Amino acid sequence: MSKRRTIARLGEYLHAGYAWLVLAMLLLPLVALIPISLGDSATMSAFPDRISLRWYREVLGGSDWQSAFSWSLLTASVATVISTTIGYLAAYAIVHSETRLKSMLEILMLMPMMVPTVIVAFSTYMLATWIPLDGRWLVISIGQGLLGLPIATLIIAASLRGIDPTLISAAVSLGGDRRQVFRMVTLPMAMHGILSAAALSFLIAFDELLIALFLTRPGLETLPVRIFDSVTYELTPAIAVVSVFLMALICLALLAGAVVRKVAAISEARVVR
Repeated sequence: MSKRRTIARLGEYLHAGYAWLVLAMLLLPLVALIPISLGDSATMSAFPDRISLRWYREVLGGSDWQSAFSWSLLTASVATVISTTIGYLAAYAIVHSETRLKSMLEILMLMPMMVPTVIVAFSTYMLATWIPLDGRWLVISIGQGLLGLPIATLIIAASLRGIDPTLISAAVSLGGDRRQVFRMVTLPMAMHGILSAAALSFLIAFDELLIALFLTRPGLETLPVRIFDSVTYELTPAIAVVSVFLMALICLALLAGAVVRKVAAISEARVVR
């Protein structure tokens, strides 16, 4: 019996060691960006000779990087609104509709995931030829919203399926109209799915390159395009600085998401009571 326990414990240790090894291999390239970003020379090195904030000052004070970050923030925010709004409407129709067009709608919502991203980028480029140059940022947002639409639809649909229909029936039987049922029952219980869909849609839009690359012009350059140009023409530790900032933003977003999910769970529990 003790021999079996020893073998089982050894298997657990090996499994845990393998998991930690895989985790270390995944995190090591990301952690290596931190010392690279603190280098003082114009070349990238994981072991810089001198620690300096030179490239942090250049990125934070550089108008090109600030403009690129602002454009990415604007286009990604608008794309998030587009994908989340349309995704909720589509998810509601997919979950609650009984028509024959339900399957067609589901396929239509998943279409941006099925076709190559370059096709979506080219289609948005063709759309941009019909509008003035000043509105190209909106076309970028539309294209980015299309890429996040399938994910948003699937997540929100899963959230809506998790709502007990008897709760909605009870709210209606107590005299609640559609607006009241949506505001007081459906929305609080689906909020965690909506926020998760919005967060993933934002990350997809913020990180998108091809659509922005098709529509970029002087004065309109998103952060992924700026990084792509820097990697192509001037590989400096500034790229590592931007990467560190993006990792920090993602960590903050994950932390905020965990807090929101906790608050949504508490709100859902109150609704059930």
